[in-house]
Amino acid sequence: MADEKTQAPEEEAKPPKGKKSLGKILIIVGVAVVLLAGGGFAAYTFLGKKPAADAPEAADTAAGAEAPDAPEESAAVEPPPAGEDAPEAEPKDLDKLIGTMVPLETFLVNIDDEGTTRFLKTSLTLEVTGDDVEEEVKKRLPQVRDAVLLLLSSKSFADIRTYEGKFLLREEILDLLNGMLVTGKVKNVYFTEFVVQ
Repeated sequence: MADEKTQAPEEEAKPPKGKKSLGKILIIVGVAVVLLAGGGFAAYTFLGKKPAADAPEAADTAAGAEAPDAPEESAAVEPPPAGEDAPEAEPKDLDKLIGTMVPLETFLVNIDDEGTTRFLKTSLTLEVTGDDVEEEVKKRLPQVRDAVLLLLSSKSFADIRTYEGKFLLREEILDLLNGMLVTGKVKNVYFTEFVVQ
């Protein structure tokens, strides 16, 4: 009987298995609720912001609140009028920014790739400083093409396969042509096609 009395209090001290699993479920549900609330707050914070277009208005409002004595004309900037009275960008300004473009016919040359012959097919467009330079390039087209062909065929695949190699090739063509021209300069050389096989 003494053994029965000592066993009975130990069994009563242990909580039933059902209560333990209920506690674990409550903890899991609590963690899930906290994570969902955090995710909802993060979504509201990142997705609920006003578009950037509204930001200048908010800045104007804040500036107006700090300096109420500022004149109303400086706070409101009106867009230029639309229609016939609107000022148009002059094409001459664009011509100053972008030079005259002179496309050259496609070049096809052999290049070396460690003993193997490859083909380079490329097209160029020259940006020149003016119409007089365009005329000079057109008059000297056989000389221009010859110089570019000789330069291209002197290159190996290793020379032109990387971005840096293509950039250096463009600079070499630019220097070569500017050394030939007398009426003006080539501002830039553009590859409009560049294929190696």
